[in-house]
Amino acid sequence: MPEIEFTIDTETGKCDTTINGIQGPACEQTARQLKQILGAPTTDRKTEEFHVKPHAKRRVGLNE
Repeated sequence: MPEIEFTIDTETGKCDTTINGIQGPACEQTARQLKQILGAPTTDRKTEEFHVKPHAKRRVGLNE
């Protein structure tokens, strides 16, 4: 299940955001939406999950 995790340091006010359960381009789109709401991040790290490529199912059919 997709989720967005926020960790806020109460002393410094620094907010770390982690996107879980969303892969590839959909993750990038979610990150762009968060940037619009929260502002530009000071660092941006792509997780291993981001680099997973969705598998497209090939469908072969006969034209009659």
